[in-house]
Amino acid sequence: MTEVVRRWASNSAMNVIGGLSAAAFNLLVPGIISRHLPTEQFAVWSLSLQIVAYVNLLGLGLQTAAARFIAQAHERQDSRRLQQTVRACQTISRFTAGLGLLLALALALLYPQAFPDLPPGLVGDFQWAVFFVGASSALQLLAMVPMGVYQGLHSNRSFVSVQILVRALTLILIAIGARASFGLLALTALFSLGNLLLPLLLALRLTRQFDWVRGLASVKLDRALLRELLSYCGTLSVWSISMLLVNSVGTLVVGRIAFHMTGAYSIALVAATVLAGLLGALLAPLLTTAAAMHSQESQRAGLPALLNRATVFSSVLLHGLFLCTLLFHGWVLQRWVGASYGAQAGDLLLILVGAHCLRNMAAPYALMLLATGLNRRALWTGVAEGLANLLATLALGLWLGVSGVALGTLVGAVVGILGSLLLNARKTEELTPRPGTFTFQGFVAPALAFLPLHLAAAWYAGLIKL
Repeated sequence: MTEVVRRWASNSAMNVIGGLSAAAFNLLVPGIISRHLPTEQFAVWSLSLQIVAYVNLLGLGLQTAAARFIAQAHERQDSRRLQQTVRACQTISRFTAGLGLLLALALALLYPQAFPDLPPGLVGDFQWAVFFVGASSALQLLAMVPMGVYQGLHSNRSFVSVQILVRALTLILIAIGARASFGLLALTALFSLGNLLLPLLLALRLTRQFDWVRGLASVKLDRALLRELLSYCGTLSVWSISMLLVNSVGTLVVGRIAFHMTGAYSIALVAATVLAGLLGALLAPLLTTAAAMHSQESQRAGLPALLNRATVFSSVLLHGLFLCTLLFHGWVLQRWVGASYGAQAGDLLLILVGAHCLRNMAAPYALMLLATGLNRRALWTGVAEGLANLLATLALGLWLGVSGVALGTLVGAVVGILGSLLLNARKTEELTPRPGTFTFQGFVAPALAFLPLHLAAAWYAGLIKL
């Protein structure tokens, strides 16, 4: 277990650095753009960036699949299997990138029609912005394979360092554009140009680092392996669609029912997903670590203990994040996006951060389901969460307005966490041999410990009266 912990700690540290760079990027970009563009143009910018989520659906979770299969081949020292896996993944990624370009074109033509309050003078810019973002996101799908290779080989530093460089360059481009008073379309073009750097730089680095990569074109495509990868990715795609319903449908609903509030909702959502994303970066090495353990019969007995430790750690961290949000959200928002957006986004931020913290308490469990191939047993819970989120967002949004949209995300999170604990944990005895103990130690005990602190923080922030 010492080697497992050392490898996880090393890759987690690098992922945290990468996660911090992603957090800084995702916070600084809207901070710059919201102060530079008028309210309606910032709303268009926010809606355009949702295209990334739609195009990424075509990625089929290929990075995760590649990392798992490569980690297993590497652990067995099967170099032929490793090459065949990369060859098959490249075939899939090239096909999905082509589909992504077609989807970007279709969305550019149709997407603006979903928003009746969109000013007519912005329709043309909106269409071009959607196409720029969509096309660059489609080509960025080519980066999934190099990232999956490095992740599977437990060398997260190799791709995280490239991601940090690309984010820094993109941020510089946007800052220069804002300082030069560029408009919506020019800023979107700069953002998209930065996206294109990632697959290019990663492909160059992978080719220079490994001699066997240059000979992949001569490796015969293993169609049985291709089908196995696509089957695994099929389950991931169901989860991806559920996550799309969780992370993107709210912005669309707000854009339709209250267009002027789209920017404020987007700001709250960015902050919530950034906080959860930091946890994801920290836990990402758990996937390949668990996959490597699962590939060795002698190490499988250690999987439940690894899951329990990771779950307790993530629950405590997420409760701490929510506690900080309760105390400091108003101060941070005002200095991030200004008083106007800060006032509009405050309550939305609390609801969305709470929802994302709740659902991400099960993140270690979800990662280890993927690592061990048990994710099919949890398929319907992901579907239920996505559908609950969609229906609650629509119903509560029509009833309560923008705050109801945020509450819909919280409803979906409750459904997801209950499904994981009451249904899935009983079907995965390889990971959760004692579901009751897993639930209490990982979820109930941390919640009870933090409850007085949450109440005290809410009272201090003036959110409740005791």
